[in-house]
Amino acid sequence: MPASSLFIALTFFLLTTAACATLYFGVYADRVQTQERLNQLAISSTAAEAGLKSVSRGVLDWVFRRLPAPKLDTRAGKRVVQTLSHAGYGGSGAIRTFQLVRLVAVAAGLFAGFVCGRLIGVSIPMRVLIGVFGALAANAVPGFYLGRRASARQARIARELSDILDLLVVCVEAGLGIFEAIRMVGQEAQRQGRDLGAELSVVSREITAGSTLGQALRAMALRTGVDDVKSLAAILIQSEKLGSQMAPALRATSDQMRAKRRLRAEEAAYKCAVKMLIPLVLFVMPSMLAVILGPAIVQILQGLPG
Repeated sequence: MPASSLFIALTFFLLTTAACATLYFGVYADRVQTQERLNQLAISSTAAEAGLKSVSRGVLDWVFRRLPAPKLDTRAGKRVVQTLSHAGYGGSGAIRTFQLVRLVAVAAGLFAGFVCGRLIGVSIPMRVLIGVFGALAANAVPGFYLGRRASARQARIARELSDILDLLVVCVEAGLGIFEAIRMVGQEAQRQGRDLGAELSVVSREITAGSTLGQALRAMALRTGVDDVKSLAAILIQSEKLGSQMAPALRATSDQMRAKRRLRAEEAAYKCAVKMLIPLVLFVMPSMLAVILGPAIVQILQGLPG
């Protein structure tokens, strides 16, 4: 190869290598700087979020200390605690949080009623009266929402019970103990986002902490408030006391729960015909009467003398 051709090839190779190296290091350096910047932003946002959480936690603790202690020995207090447990709020601070939400709702209702009275242009006593009515209405909103949430959660647990029982039957018949079956099924159902799975996980933790199976199941029945769960707890406790096999009892209970769910579905289907009468009478029938009798009424009015 001539010297000129070798020099040209070597020069082209060096220039190409330098260009590629410059491009690579330029892009890589920008990427590294961008990644470092994103990491710094993530660290600062995490620190700000932690600081905001600590500040909000401090404010909530200060408000909770100023709130009056809930009267849990009264019938209303027990009913609120029970409803909170049925709705899935079983923490120690759930009742105080509910009190705070109700207090904020009352203040918002009072303010909204006073503002509405001012916009309407009524006198000051009427504004105060409207504000009082708004506060009373807002006071009932948290309880209504809590009751609806508890009912919806109980309905979901009742629907999930037969499927969970089938999984328990499979695990017990495969050779697992009832405790291991509850733990495995609870973890899997909780991973799928089922409410009953979370309750079974709580049962597993309570048994691990030293409670007996009967105590943990009774506590779950009280937390959920579902009649089917109460009957299941009673059957399992009775089977444990008598020393009988769990698999046949679980299978019989699963068949019974599935039959109940089918009956509930049939009952809901039969109720649909009755529930459809109201919109039919109020909306569909007047329209049909107007379409059918409208032309005849117009003709009759045109045919009348005068």
